[in-house]
Amino acid sequence: MALNRNHSEGGGVIVNNSESILMTYDHIEISFSDIEPMPDAFKGTKKGSVFLTPYRVIFVSKGKDAMQSFMMPFYLLKDCEIKQPVFGANYIKGTVKAEAGGR
Repeated sequence: MALNRNHSEGGGVIVNNSESILMTYDHIEISFSDIEPMPDAFKGTKKGSVFLTPYRVIFVSKGKDAMQSFMMPFYLLKDCEIKQPVFGANYIKGTVKAEAGGR
């Protein structure tokens, strides 16, 4: 996972030359839990867009926030569940593991 490395100043997303964007979703909300201690960049609910590539999911926030972008490679995603509540929006819940030796 990487924080604030995949966005451009204009609010777009940055992908590698060998990657392509398969799907884009706007009006996405992302929130984090079970982080101790919780860094300021991960607090609260973030709103923005999600970009899906063959290798990873990239979230780019809307507006000025401590978290401008957050990248999750598929191999670090664990225990993913798709939830479809009767009264509420559909959502995906899972765990993102930090990469060994990452910062």
